[in-house]
Amino acid sequence: MARVLAACATGALLWGLWVLLWRSPHWPVVLSGAVFPVGLIVLLRSGRVSLNLPLSAFRIDLWLLFFGLVAFRVALAVVRTGYAAISGHVSPAIVAIPMTLRSEIGQLLLLWAITVTPGTIALLVEKDTVYIHCLHRPSDPQSLGLSRLMWLLERIWG
Repeated sequence: MARVLAACATGALLWGLWVLLWRSPHWPVVLSGAVFPVGLIVLLRSGRVSLNLPLSAFRIDLWLLFFGLVAFRVALAVVRTGYAAISGHVSPAIVAIPMTLRSEIGQLLLLWAITVTPGTIALLVEKDTVYIHCLHRPSDPQSLGLSRLMWLLERIWG
């Protein structure tokens, strides 16, 4: 029963993200997004997927903090990238950052947070290092502010 509830919660989260990304609560979008929870339940019942989520993955406070931090980083980057586009002052660089996350979903969410932020894109992950292309060369790679994101993702995904 707990696995079905985990599938329903994960499917509902994906469904909500689907509607949010389409920015439309109209019935075709909502109906097409129903594929996520139904598909997850079918895959779970057939044994093709197992959802062994840690209990910390259900902590809403950590998720709100994570998405709030990502939104703050995006807002700051929009202003900085807009200024760079207007002024023409850019100093691009590829930066190597040590990756402390062990879980694949944690790594995926970190790479998503990097790529969704204007002015940065995650290029490659090799063993314990992530390579990031930055529009503005940081004076110190730690100044990118990824340590707090990695800490949060370690707390959520272990």
